Amino acid sequence: MKKFLAAALALCMTSAALTSCGNSNSSSAADSNSAAANSQASDSSAADTESVSDKLLAEYPASTEKIDVKNGATENMIARSVINEGDTSRLAAKLDYALQNPKETTKICFIGDSITAGSGANSSTNQYVNQFKSWWEENISFYVDVTNAGIGATDSYIGVHRAQRDALEAKPDIIVIEFINDADDEFYESCMDSLVRMCLEQDNNPAVMILEPSTEGGTSPQAAHLKVAQAYNIPMISYHDAVMPEIEAGNFTWADISPDNVHPNDDGHVIMASLLTKFVGNIKDNIDSVDKEAKAFDTSTVAPTGDVFADATIGSRQTEDIVKTTDEGTFTDVTTFQKFTDGWGTTTGGTIKFEITAKNIGMIYYMTVDGKSGVAAVKVDGEDVATINADFTSGWGNYAKAQQIYSSDEVATHTVEVTVVDDAKPNFQILNWLIS
Repeated sequence: MKKFLAAALALCMTSAALTSCGNSNSSSAADSNSAAANSQASDSSAADTESVSDKLLAEYPASTEKIDVKNGATENMIARSVINEGDTSRLAAKLDYALQNPKETTKICFIGDSITAGSGANSSTNQYVNQFKSWWEENISFYVDVTNAGIGATDSYIGVHRAQRDALEAKPDIIVIEFINDADDEFYESCMDSLVRMCLEQDNNPAVMILEPSTEGGTSPQAAHLKVAQAYNIPMISYHDAVMPEIEAGNFTWADISPDNVHPNDDGHVIMASLLTKFVGNIKDNIDSVDKEAKAFDTSTVAPTGDVFADATIGSRQTEDIVKTTDEGTFTDVTTFQKFTDGWGTTTGGTIKFEITAKNIGMIYYMTVDGKSGVAAVKVDGEDVATINADFTSGWGNYAKAQQIYSSDEVATHTVEVTVVDDAKPNFQILNWLIS
């Protein structure tokens, strides 16, 4: 049975309000409304997370003394960050192969948002991704190819749709997933479910890990992400659980590790990197005694939310098999922003029509601060399904935003019509379509 999603519901599920950040290329969209979004998470999910975190905190308590963050994470911070150790056999297999074949290249991909892209760090060297790369070169093998697939202000809803293109095409051996911009709810649990499953299903059996950051107030999508990590028995490392108990105990402040309310500064990136390197390093130090058999993914494994976004991909002008422009109308501009290319744009308002073959349809559109981008109405098969406002006047910067507009139980070809309805603000850019 098909379902049309009201704009307000879709907006609530797929968008986080935005934190004030320096620029559109590196800013995260974790925001002031995240606390409200997080409150929608199920009580059982929150209880499960609290149970894991509380047990680890009881075993590895906050320090009784002030902590100088320039010295990095303490042993207790590192220990309680491992909120789900999971099955490490795939990771051990990749480590063992690299150690035994030091001139063979290991491919590592980090997919995430502005934190993964490196926002908050004063230089690329200080970014947690590059710190992890340096550690690998010094401790495992110099032959390592690291892909940074971080895009500012994105979430796992966009992430699952761009994963094949940005992460999996290169067949990485290790994949680290980080998305602070998710809300702690069932929608983002379903996004992470499909993203993790897609990664695990790859025929080269990559090791998959989730890295969980935090906002200043301690909100994060940790409960939703943990349910996925537990369902697939993969490692999940929590920067949130490492730093927040120390802040609450007064051992250091959020300002000591962040220049704003989301992004780690240099010291925060050092801590984040050390949580990963300590986890991986422990496996390396015990490589002779751990399970090193990289097993193929068991397709009978139950997807915790049903693998809603199976076969997710991005639709553009170049993918007419799934997105066909039937009437371009005034949307004649070919748009490009970040890695979202070959889209459709207008500066004069008007209407564009498509045929889109999918089970689920979402739109990535361009939010702008110039006061010229307006509101578009979306119809699917003749029915009103969404109203999308691309105006971000006085915001922190331009960015790509996603909204789910249609969901159904089976793949079918649909007519989709987008019309700019704000004559005073005639600009609108459809950067890409999200298809699954």
